[in-house]
Amino acid sequence: MTTATSSPKFIKVAVPFLGFVGAIQGTCPNIASTALVGASKSLDMAGSTQALAASVQTLAVAASVITTGFLADRLGRRRVLMVALLVGAAGNLIVMASPTSAVYMLGMAVTGVGLGAVYACAFASMKAVVPADRMAGALGIFTASLMFSTLVMTFIGGSLTSSNWRFGFVLLPVISLVCFFLTPMIVPTQVRVSGNDADVPGQALLALGVIAFLYGVSRFGNSLTSPQTLVPLLAGVALMVGFYIRERTYSGHFYPVELLRSPVFLAALAAGFVYTFGTAVLFLQVTNLWQYVNGLATSEVAVWQLPLLLSGVVSALVIGRLMAKGMTNRTAAIVGTAFTAAGMVLLGVAHTSSGLVGFLPGLILGGAGVVICAVPFGNLILREAPPKFLGPVASSRTTFGQFFYTLGFSLSTVMVDRLTKGGVIGKLTDAGVPANQLSSGIDAVQAYAFTSTPPSTALGKQALGDAITSYGQAFATTMYAAAAAVVVAGVLVLVLLRTGEGTPQPAPEEDPADAATSPA
Repeated sequence: MTTATSSPKFIKVAVPFLGFVGAIQGTCPNIASTALVGASKSLDMAGSTQALAASVQTLAVAASVITTGFLADRLGRRRVLMVALLVGAAGNLIVMASPTSAVYMLGMAVTGVGLGAVYACAFASMKAVVPADRMAGALGIFTASLMFSTLVMTFIGGSLTSSNWRFGFVLLPVISLVCFFLTPMIVPTQVRVSGNDADVPGQALLALGVIAFLYGVSRFGNSLTSPQTLVPLLAGVALMVGFYIRERTYSGHFYPVELLRSPVFLAALAAGFVYTFGTAVLFLQVTNLWQYVNGLATSEVAVWQLPLLLSGVVSALVIGRLMAKGMTNRTAAIVGTAFTAAGMVLLGVAHTSSGLVGFLPGLILGGAGVVICAVPFGNLILREAPPKFLGPVASSRTTFGQFFYTLGFSLSTVMVDRLTKGGVIGKLTDAGVPANQLSSGIDAVQAYAFTSTPPSTALGKQALGDAITSYGQAFATTMYAAAAAVVVAGVLVLVLLRTGEGTPQPAPEEDPADAATSPA
């Protein structure tokens, strides 16, 4: 039987390495986002195709990661991690060589399956590397390593795409290959959990439900009420309800849905909401504000983002150390929530700032707050994961995170867009512009947003000036609303953990029927 390695020297190597490996999954969508404009032009992607291409990897990760977690239990987590590194690398190479948009999306789907498993296996392997009483502090190091590595790899990958979009997809295959050879030297062998039913119908219901639901959410920016949004959204809900019913009633279930009634697990999800929802809102909306209102170039935006990102790296190390000395998950989540909400409010107040200094307090507090909540998010999930279902439960951290991140991304975008459009129409109407000319003003603003081409007509120039003012106000309102949502999640953590955080589940033990087989 393999137990958590207690050697401090070993932990100092394995924990940051697992964070680095997990960063591969977080880096890939960043590089893909940077490369998408060039890929769209090269592969003649229409607007709808481009939108789908941008979401394929996310959908593949969310839909497959719990299943790959199950496979890691059955086949050996280290072995699956190594295979997943190769699959993710192969997906990137398919994208790099893609002659058509269809092949591009195939590569993204393969990448999502592989790299989703990479992160899930790296995260779950923490259970085999760190004893339960040292997990919180180790997760601080894991998170800091992940964030710093993501920052560096994203910068390198983004620089490569500036020459040619295809070059950006060379970096991660090289890194994955290096990690493939390092993994057996650093990551310990882990026992296989055998005897669980594969429950193919349950897995199918979950995968299809996640894909349909997230696709529907991603359509919010087009319409909240169109059939293209509502049909997949409702279908996704129905499929996931079917999954829940099956797992509750089928004795061979592959996921313990009774965890959704556990106060500790629900508190983990509430902390995860602050982390992933908050990250999506902060990162996306300040980036858009700086581009649309402050007029920053992409390279300047990257520099302005550094305080947000680096404060997260530092806060992960600090909160991990404090939790190692006795701070509870409950306290950490409340501190993270308070920082996140305060950061959002300060950014809303500072939306008219013309320089970085005005945004610094909000960036530092918000960036630190969301990452502080990432530590109890991961720690509480690992504490609650039954040994028999470690893989699926640990992997579900990624699935829930994708849900919350997509909601933050879509809802904040829709809110800013609707408020900006309403503000422009109101200002033009107050200025006496006839109703039949309002659409021309809105079209001029949208053309500027998509192509950066300034309007040439007097109405267009007036509408753009109104849009800049309205956008800043919409940004502030969205930040205040997001702060309120984050506070609600923090209060839920406070209430759910009022009676304690329970006893950590032990590491998995080898199935007697599998005792003669070497763990992998």
